[in-house]
Amino acid sequence: MKNILCFGDSNTWGYDGENGERFPYDKRWTSLVQAELGNAYNIIPEGLNGRTTVWDDPFNPCRNGHDALPFCLLSHKPLDLVILMLGTNDSKNFYHNTPFSIGKGIRRLVEMIQASDAGRGGAAPRILLMSPAPVIQGDQSRASFDLREFADIDGHDPSIVSGGLAGEYRKKAEEYGCDFLDAGTVAEVCTADGVHLTAEGHKALASAVSSKLREMGV
Repeated sequence: MKNILCFGDSNTWGYDGENGERFPYDKRWTSLVQAELGNAYNIIPEGLNGRTTVWDDPFNPCRNGHDALPFCLLSHKPLDLVILMLGTNDSKNFYHNTPFSIGKGIRRLVEMIQASDAGRGGAAPRILLMSPAPVIQGDQSRASFDLREFADIDGHDPSIVSGGLAGEYRKKAEEYGCDFLDAGTVAEVCTADGVHLTAEGHKALASAVSSKLREMGV
């Protein structure tokens, strides 16, 4: 059985941007990948709302991915692959990040995985680095949370920042020998909050991930 850890944020957790609830288990992209690939694979979802690559959220504790990742690697080893999809929350305006600085954050996680013994036989697991779907303008009257943290404030526009992640992540994947998938080319976010994947987005992402894993020979 192939063990695949999916380490991400609310779009791995399964947050429904239309109502603020969680998508049913069988509607999340991780579960759909499991269904598509079958019992020869163990898809392990490790998503958390608000999770960043390396930054502490000043308003919500336990959101720093750099702090959480070592525990996940240890608890789920041996792993054949780690799928990383983070960066959306790093683009919130109060972090004042750029695509470059978020790319440095994801690099820290890649380095942590590659330095670990969480794979088979004490080796490091492979990595599929995924850039998240970019943030779009949401509708506060329909959103389930305050969209101002994703608003353009003082010239810091999260939609522009998140839109630049694919290029940065592709560079990091090439530099570190990781596989790469741009979720923004296949999955749509909901128009209510402009951040979270729709049900159709989860389906599309699951299909793309399943195809990518077959292509990788995982």
